[in-house]
Amino acid sequence: MTLAMASDPKKPKPATADPAPALPVIQGEGDYISGRRYQRAAKRFVEEHDTERLARDAAPRNEAEQQEMAEAEKQGKANARGRKSPRR
Repeated sequence: MTLAMASDPKKPKPATADPAPALPVIQGEGDYISGRRYQRAAKRFVEEHDTERLARDAAPRNEAEQQEMAEAEKQGKANARGRKSPRR
């Protein structure tokens, strides 16, 4: 068999898998599209808002509020580790 015969234009070529899509579709923590969307939104938020003022406004106003925020943070961290919070 010669090289010319191997690439006969009349002979149908076997179906091959499509090359990689233009944008890789990876879901979960490696979702590139969502990551880029988040980065753009976060950058725009910081550019358009006074984040220092927002942080001051979110600070606890008294000792009771500070304790409440600390407890909420503790529960959030416990949930992130897979443990149930005591209020469930």
